[in-house]
Amino acid sequence: GNYEYAMQLWLSGLKQDPASMHGLESFLNAAVNFSGKPGKELLNSVAGKTDADRYTQAVLAWGLKISEASLAVKAVQAAAKLGLGEQAYYLGEKAMSLVRGKPKKQLFIKLMEAFAEVQAYDLAVLAGDAAVQMDPSDGPLSTEVKNMSASATMSRGGFDKAGEEGGFRANVRDLDKQQMLEEADRIVKTEETIDRLIADTEAEFQQRPGDIPTLQKLSKRLLERGRPEDEQRAIRLLMQGYKETSQFRFRQDAGKIRLRQLKRTLLQYQERAEANPDDEKAQQDYADAQAKYFKIEVSELKAAVEAYPTDLPLKFTLGKRYFDAEEYDQAIGLLQEAKGDARFKGQALSLLGRAFHAMEWNDEAIATYRQALDPKASLSDELRLELRYGLLCTLESKAEAERDLEAAEEAEKLASSIAIEQFSYRDIRARRETLKKLVLELKQG
Repeated sequence: GNYEYAMQLWLSGLKQDPASMHGLESFLNAAVNFSGKPGKELLNSVAGKTDADRYTQAVLAWGLKISEASLAVKAVQAAAKLGLGEQAYYLGEKAMSLVRGKPKKQLFIKLMEAFAEVQAYDLAVLAGDAAVQMDPSDGPLSTEVKNMSASATMSRGGFDKAGEEGGFRANVRDLDKQQMLEEADRIVKTEETIDRLIADTEAEFQQRPGDIPTLQKLSKRLLERGRPEDEQRAIRLLMQGYKETSQFRFRQDAGKIRLRQLKRTLLQYQERAEANPDDEKAQQDYADAQAKYFKIEVSELKAAVEAYPTDLPLKFTLGKRYFDAEEYDQAIGLLQEAKGDARFKGQALSLLGRAFHAMEWNDEAIATYRQALDPKASLSDELRLELRYGLLCTLESKAEAERDLEAAEEAEKLASSIAIEQFSYRDIRARRETLKKLVLELKQG
């Protein structure tokens, strides 16, 4: 799907440039929206044995199980090993939040050590304190945390730069303003710092309630703290910005927050359903949650497509959602437009072929698959195999419905070639046997 392909692209970029924060953030944005099992191409995109490879492998592993604290910690460790301080901070805040949800001393210690490795002493102290609270009898750990706390104080106070020109004086000049600016820019923020930043920004907003940049800053700060009530307030602020400016991006950002909230709820229902496969209520609750998420996601995507009518990736995403819901009439028009973007052409044609086939428009499906399989088309091996399989299934349907020997023979040849290439692909062995019988039957017929 679109999110999986986006994840693959961002990971490939991260392998080339592990220090790209934009790449990391963009990958995680795609990962949060991805559901299902990863394909071979996504997994192969991070293959390798270098530290950079291991970093992208750790980031992918966590991205696929975004609520798993231990995987988040491994991603932080991998970033720290590469000396990626900014990435370790960014991932570390999220990892700390997850570990606090299901506290484990060893995970806090691993985070503490990783943070210390990139000199993120403030966050190292937070992780260390949490570990000590879980085991107050661990004297050596308590001593280590105290030493780190001293390092954090030295770093914060500028004493480690006292020998540099202006080093110490810079820390006492206009201290309140300087502290606020530094805290706002610092990637790692303690809870106390975030609370203070929100209070400061709130005061600014009260003085200038119609000021859009201040509104944006306040909504950003609230989302950094991330409490449920903060998210609701951020939604209200963004919708206020949309109402006052008519700029759709505010409406879109509010929608993304709602979807994140729903996604968290959906994952809880999914975990419950998977843990209790015989519980009918758990299964029904999960199905209802999926339906609700789909309805709201489609509503958000439709609004975005209307606001940005030339954005083909958006149209592909919406078309795929309609396809997944078997709403083929809605899907086809969007996918036909989306194939105008070379990045999505192969995937869009594959979905179009499947949609026509599901509607029993076999000739249209066959023509679509043939168009997609143009020898000049730039397709991955996996997608080309998927398209050939789709073509043989449609040819088989045509052969059965119209007693068409030529279609049956072409389908049999395709099945045979796929079996030679990948013997365990889907149900190819059974289809090959069925097609051999169909060809024989039509020849005798």
